[in-house]
Amino acid sequence: MARLAIAPVRDLMKDSGAKLVAKDALTKLVEFLEAEVEELTRKAIGFAKHAGRKKVMMTDITLAIKG
Repeated sequence: MARLAIAPVRDLMKDSGAKLVAKDALTKLVEFLEAEVEELTRKAIGFAKHAGRKKVMMTDITLAIKG
């Protein structure tokens, strides 16, 4: 079951030029985005712990995105 709201993702796709979006395509994209969020969060937690913090900060997310 998707945890991200599907409607905003559909809106983003339409804003990017998609006129029609199949439900299975939308579901697949939401699944991918959720997996990316989970992976980036795990990396950001690692950076926060390395800095001696429990709180994940914007800098941790930025570092996680950079790789």
